[in-house]
Amino acid sequence: MPSAQSFLVSLAIRRLVKDRSRGDVDVRFVRSWVNRLMVLPIPHLSVNFKPFHEAGLKGEWVRSRAAHNERVVLYLHGGGYFFCSPRTHRPVTTALARHLGGRTLALQYRLAPEHPYPAALDDAVTAYRYLLDQGISPQHIAIAGDSAGGGLALATLVTLRDRKIPLPAAAVLFSPWTDMAATGASLDQNDHACAMFSADGIRRARMLYVGEDDPYNPLISPLYADLSGLPPMLLHVSDNEVLLDDSTRLAERARSAGVNVEFRVWKNQPHTWQLFHRLIPEGRESLDQAVHFLSQHFAKCWDGLDLPFNIP
Repeated sequence: MPSAQSFLVSLAIRRLVKDRSRGDVDVRFVRSWVNRLMVLPIPHLSVNFKPFHEAGLKGEWVRSRAAHNERVVLYLHGGGYFFCSPRTHRPVTTALARHLGGRTLALQYRLAPEHPYPAALDDAVTAYRYLLDQGISPQHIAIAGDSAGGGLALATLVTLRDRKIPLPAAAVLFSPWTDMAATGASLDQNDHACAMFSADGIRRARMLYVGEDDPYNPLISPLYADLSGLPPMLLHVSDNEVLLDDSTRLAERARSAGVNVEFRVWKNQPHTWQLFHRLIPEGRESLDQAVHFLSQHFAKCWDGLDLPFNIP
């Protein structure tokens, strides 16, 4: 049974997002509106923020003030590949940095439609290689992302493996968008139930990133990639999302390829409910599980780490 808080947040999202997203995608309006809605001056007294401008990339470092290790999470934000930013996703990146006792590198990858595929993927791969060039062991790095950022994280792993670049210790994917060909049955089955997106909206928005390329390209739609040899991954999705099948099929294909997958389907949560963990207890629980998962798959157990984390 979902919490009352989750129910109320879902209602608000439906009114503020889904009901306003009919018709063609107005990129400028969406970016402006989301920034006004989500970039709030919420204090984060337990972390430090530092702009990241290296290797031709942009983003921000989020570091726990009580950092006691060199573990890094490379975080790739969602937003359909055409909106959102590291600032909109601070609720997640700050929680990861705080409760892992390390740092999060939140990447501001280039956005479509000005920069369609492969711009975002090139930026993500460059950011990961930058971390390696700084002398950080791949076993001290994890990659994470939500929605489009989750699909991008998966495509990044596939690219790193194919280029024989040492892979990170683990991956966390929240409601990843893995099928830009839009073949999942849940697109239509959950069209009414999903609080945030409609099937038509997903089918229109995907072309901003796909551009003139093939939506079945496995680096655009990593659901269709060879997933063998990828690191352990945690995968969370809600049963009422239009993108549900992007996760269920990914979990099945990854397990068939021999990947260690920790997969959970939640009940009646809004898309990427982890962003609302200050309001939704299920968001805190999901992040708790992600932190626990990452702590298990980094190179060493960390002294003094107390589980569960009970993220506030």
